[in-house]
Amino acid sequence: MRTLVAAGLLLSAGLTGLVSIPALAQVPTATSPTAAADLPRKGGNVIKIAPLGWIHGQLPFTTESRIGYERRLGERSSLGVSYSYLGTNYPFSFIGSFALSAAISSAITASGHPYIGWTNAKIRARGARWQLQYRKYLNKNRLAPEGWYLSPQISYAHVTYQVVLPDWDTQVDIEVKNRNYNLLFGHQRVLGQHLVFDVFTGVGYREKSTFIVSAAGQKLQEMPHGTRFKLSSGLNLGWAF
Repeated sequence: MRTLVAAGLLLSAGLTGLVSIPALAQVPTATSPTAAADLPRKGGNVIKIAPLGWIHGQLPFTTESRIGYERRLGERSSLGVSYSYLGTNYPFSFIGSFALSAAISSAITASGHPYIGWTNAKIRARGARWQLQYRKYLNKNRLAPEGWYLSPQISYAHVTYQVVLPDWDTQVDIEVKNRNYNLLFGHQRVLGQHLVFDVFTGVGYREKSTFIVSAAGQKLQEMPHGTRFKLSSGLNLGWAF
């Protein structure tokens, strides 16, 4: 009899234990931070353009056609490079040519040589820009290249302005070299799976040299450097893959 009672108690304990196992599995535990492996992984590569540069570039009288590439390095970082072709901004170039023509005519008159007429002047620009930047993304719930970011950036631009005075059979070039060291703050968002929207602003330090160069290639005069401090802002559109 005692043996049957003991067996019944053991069987009851065993059944209770079996029932308690799934019950324990249902007990809620503390929520842990979202692991990087659980975050949605969108494209780690982005091809970008800067549409506002087609309207006006960062340097006077220029337009900027830029193509850029950003590559995810880690969960919160990326590296980006870009190349820009700098061309003539014809609406602003016309304004500059008009102002230069007026200044030349006024200078001739002021020098004691009355001048009645209009001195034609043409300004053309051509050059290139290279940029390199590292981005540190700040959001914990998003993987690079998406979210708020801080970005040290360096860029180098070289542009030549060709100034032609047909009435005087004269041509001079103005050669500008521009080095920028920037710290940018911005936000990049991937809409859906591919469309990228990137907006930023920031401050920087500029090293600028400007020379007047003769038609023979001789540097005639160095012009003032201007302010070293600069503000930056911009908009990029891209495609993630």
